[in-house]
Amino acid sequence: MAKIGIIGAGTWGTALAVLLNNNGHEVMIWSIIPEEVEMLRTKRQHEKKLPGVILAPNIDVTGDLEDAMTDKDILVLAVPSPFTRSTAHSMRAFCKEGQKIVDVAKGVEEKTLMTLSQIIEEEIPQADVAVLSGPSHAEEVGKCIPTTCVVGAHSRETAEYLQNIFMSKVFRVYTTPDMLGMELGGALKNVIALAAGMADGLGYGDNTKAALITRGIAEIARLGIKMGGIPETFYGLTGIGDLIVTCASVHT
Repeated sequence: MAKIGIIGAGTWGTALAVLLNNNGHEVMIWSIIPEEVEMLRTKRQHEKKLPGVILAPNIDVTGDLEDAMTDKDILVLAVPSPFTRSTAHSMRAFCKEGQKIVDVAKGVEEKTLMTLSQIIEEEIPQADVAVLSGPSHAEEVGKCIPTTCVVGAHSRETAEYLQNIFMSKVFRVYTTPDMLGMELGGALKNVIALAAGMADGLGYGDNTKAALITRGIAEIARLGIKMGGIPETFYGLTGIGDLIVTCASVHT
């Protein structure tokens, strides 16, 4: 059993709390929003963002960041990407040497074009940072619908450790050293997904969407490889897989 602090109580943070608790780990969720903390404590669900996904009684909820981070084996950073830097900056003072931090948000920083793991490493240089990504809607993960993701880390030891933490009968996890490729795939796919949504709005059909997805992943791969990603990454779960689920989903 691992002690896990989930930093962020939105859809992804709440869904992963359910998954990790079901896996037998000790889970605490942190939110900066007092009303959100109270709702999760009393209602045991996020009524606004993830209704119907119930938190078990043994999942703790706190508004104290230090409390959420103290004596934790793993920290899961689940805040929206625009708040990654500010949250990581606040976390630094409470972060021990070698602390494992798993980022589960997607995107790049607008001003610097840094990936989220790069931001975390810059703000918390003592941390061992990893990434969890893939075609994974929180709405489905929270309801234990079969899902497959990838953990990326600098070392195989960290990747395999986290793989075992997150893996379950309904949540399959693979590993890769290509954190950069994973994060670029997860961020760049949103551009193509917007085009797919526009095609739907214009009344176009499956032919159009298929063209957007296949030509879109080709462009994503070319750019991602040029930026340093591994080609195979873009044709796997965190590339084409994430693109398909985003373009085709009712959740997006």
